[in-house]
Amino acid sequence: MREFFRSLQFKIFAAIALVLIGLMLRSALSGGSSTITASVFGTVVSPFQQLSSTVSDFFYGAFSNIASAGQLRAENDTLKKQLSDLRSQLVNYNQMQQENEQYQKMYSISKENPDLKLAPARVISRDPGQWYSAFTINKGSVDGIQPYEPVITPDGLVGETTQVMATTTVVTTILDPTVKVSIVVSETGDLGLAHGDRDLSAKGLLAIDYLPKDSAVAGGNIIVTAGRAGVFPPNLKVGLVQQVKTQNSGITLYAVCKPLADPTTVKDVTVVTNFTGKNVDTSAASSK
Repeated sequence: MREFFRSLQFKIFAAIALVLIGLMLRSALSGGSSTITASVFGTVVSPFQQLSSTVSDFFYGAFSNIASAGQLRAENDTLKKQLSDLRSQLVNYNQMQQENEQYQKMYSISKENPDLKLAPARVISRDPGQWYSAFTINKGSVDGIQPYEPVITPDGLVGETTQVMATTTVVTTILDPTVKVSIVVSETGDLGLAHGDRDLSAKGLLAIDYLPKDSAVAGGNIIVTAGRAGVFPPNLKVGLVQQVKTQNSGITLYAVCKPLADPTTVKDVTVVTNFTGKNVDTSAASSK
């Protein structure tokens, strides 16, 4: 205890106390107001008041920020949900628009060919290793699809159904060498056989064999299906003649044809499930 009374802290405290007491006595004896005392007291206490105010403002700001962060998080979650809902609505709208366009195309085909029974379908996958020769559609046997049925677009023939599963079907395109289509040249009436060729198919082109040597077929002529074997209905557009050559045998002509409907890029197609004169005997599929 004696050491405290001798310490520097005690001496400073005592000196301040004496100054305050003296000022108070002087004010009392002179009959003056307490303004000086209050001023001195305010001067001494003011730093502590400022510190208290600063600490109070800090904690108020901190709690306000926490509350604001929670509110922002809630608003962010709400906006995310609204964005997700809008995206879902946009997807549904796009699907409806695509379906509407597909039905309009199918109506166009049906109007031009009233005897055709049609089933709309969408391409859902392609084999990268056979990008020009086959693709898969989202319709199968449960939708009434059968093997060896024509697959078309408003632009023309793209292929035929080959492997039919319950809900999907593999379509082999007209660019595949295994698909052979009896055709007729619209401008001349000459018959021929269109088929895929390994070299031409990679370029998106068809070969046409067995055209008469004296045929007047020329570049720009339109090729359509002849409908002779009952697998493809007649008058389906196939392509345009690009060039004509004489076969190596010298007996017939050979033509190169560009399909009007590109089998490698189609997205929406239509399967012809029935037509007048359809032959359901798939053994005829090799000579269509």
